[in-house]
Amino acid sequence: MKSLERYGILSAVSLTFIAGCADARPQAELMADAAADVEAIELERAMVRYDSARTKSPDDAEAHRQYATLANYFSLNAEAARAWERALELEPGHAAAWEGYVHALRWAGIFETDRRYGEKILGVLPEALRHAPDRPVLYDDAEEAASDLGQLEAYAAILAEYEAMRPDDQVLLHAVGSLRLQLANQDEGDRGQVVKDSIGAALDALAAEAEGTPDVEAPVLYRLAAGYDFRMLAREDDADRWLERLEAAPDRGDLADDLRYWDLAVDWQDALYGDAEGDRSDEVSRLVAEGLKSKQLSSRGAWFSRRYATVEAEVMASLDPEPSSSELYYPRVPAEPPGPTLDPEVAESLFTAAMDEIRWQDGVYGYTLATLLYFGIRPEVVLEKAVALEEALRAHRPGYLYPGSRGRERETSRRSFIDQARVIQARALTQLGEIEAAGTLLEELATESRRSWTLAEYGRHLLREDRPAEALDAFVEATAFRGWYRLAAVETAAAIGLSEEAVEERLAVRRPPVERELELRELGQRIEREAPEFALADQTGVEWRLSDLKGKIVVLKFWATWCGPCIEEFPHFVELLKTYEDDDGVVFLTVATAGSPRDRVAEQIEEGGFTFPVLFDEQGLALDYEILGYPTTLYLDQSGAIQFKREGFEESGYEAGVARRIDALRND
Repeated sequence: MKSLERYGILSAVSLTFIAGCADARPQAELMADAAADVEAIELERAMVRYDSARTKSPDDAEAHRQYATLANYFSLNAEAARAWERALELEPGHAAAWEGYVHALRWAGIFETDRRYGEKILGVLPEALRHAPDRPVLYDDAEEAASDLGQLEAYAAILAEYEAMRPDDQVLLHAVGSLRLQLANQDEGDRGQVVKDSIGAALDALAAEAEGTPDVEAPVLYRLAAGYDFRMLAREDDADRWLERLEAAPDRGDLADDLRYWDLAVDWQDALYGDAEGDRSDEVSRLVAEGLKSKQLSSRGAWFSRRYATVEAEVMASLDPEPSSSELYYPRVPAEPPGPTLDPEVAESLFTAAMDEIRWQDGVYGYTLATLLYFGIRPEVVLEKAVALEEALRAHRPGYLYPGSRGRERETSRRSFIDQARVIQARALTQLGEIEAAGTLLEELATESRRSWTLAEYGRHLLREDRPAEALDAFVEATAFRGWYRLAAVETAAAIGLSEEAVEERLAVRRPPVERELELRELGQRIEREAPEFALADQTGVEWRLSDLKGKIVVLKFWATWCGPCIEEFPHFVELLKTYEDDDGVVFLTVATAGSPRDRVAEQIEEGGFTFPVLFDEQGLALDYEILGYPTTLYLDQSGAIQFKREGFEESGYEAGVARRIDALRND
């Protein structure tokens, strides 16, 4: 790959500060340089320097706090929790550190699906409330952790103790109201609405007192803004009115930040992607500008991603016809760049927004680079960034992959993103005139990493080299790998005098072996983890114990009442039950997550006419089974070991996919 060496970007210089030894300079110098790195959005380097500073001076609480903040940013939550813990040992009265500590524990528990983090939150909560009673995020994280664990009553006892000591604390009273509603929603009947009415009456009385008073204390304004919010009472106009006053209050502190962030994010989403007619660009730009003022690093990073999405959407909307997502990221035409040439000012705006998003390192940015390539914008920079992305993924550097994926799942994701980065490199090389180097890279990918899009990219390259017969084979193979490249195959066949029927004949030959290859890949990715025991009652009161199901294959589906794909999947799930109703060797169970109100579960079961067992997770079973999203289906073999895991719902091939996994377990 001499071409890459020519561009001077294969060296690992950018990684030396990550992998090297601790910085030996004085601690004060390290702290100053790290702070400058944060200002320059060199966040990974700043984290390493703060780590060196706290190693050099273990009793410097500020160094631990700054390191913990950046570790949180990169989703190194368990590591962040340890740093927050050390900072609190040194300065136990630091309110922001308590908030950061509980927040780190919460997300460590989510991404590691480990109940011990949630239990630790409940253990430290009394001390946290003693030092940080006015931190709303602390209450939110504690309530969510308690809900996941099935320990809302324990959380309620902690709040009750503090409510007795601080009966007029408005932030605490809001948390108590939120908890009352959560507990009521777990019961069947109308109790939830009764609690909502009670909360609404209390807020209306408080609002009446505050209405004509110019100098209302920020905690009162917070309780009104948060209480009327859609997450509790869905009175949006009232919530907005009090949030505006809270934002203007001189003593607001951090009380408005979380509410403001979510309100802006929802408004931005509606303005950019909603159904409203007319040009909304000014409104979208205003919302982005407001969001970029956020004090929290993670919130600011998210707003830079939104700013890029805003600029990209504006560019696409100006084109006629507007390209689809698949055209942007996986273009069918062989030309590079495949898209139109943008006005220089527009192209520079898109490039600047893309580079800002990349600097904030908010996940893998391959799609952003692919968009720049579509318009032929600065391919030499795209090449540099794509090589850097590949290096980072190969070095397992933080901040790129979804932090909840582990094991084979994480490795599969990492490999896929590496392949994406290499395809982008090949396309950039093509635009820079390095055709041979691009071809070598794409041929390697098509041979070593057989995916629909790697095969299709190689097909595009073969067309550029005027090798249509070989390109046709690549497009047929890409289509057989369940890709959307049939039209490319048909057009390529026509160019060499072959009919559409000839393409179908080739597909008929290639689909069976490719399907076998895909099935072997899927079935070979066994989890082989012993399933945690459970004893849960279903909607009829019947208790189900996993140990009683030994010797049977168990299909265990976790779902939630608020999950659209879960509800969409249920009719197909019912058809599966009919298929296996006489098969005593297979048991199908569903588990409604702890956040699903019983009355809503009953309502959805009745509406759908479903008769399958629905177990109620009030013990934190989803944590024990490492469930990160819904729906998630687990396949347990006859010994009680989890072998397969499927997240999400895809209608195509649903029944066949379930049968394939059951048959694989039956034949073990």
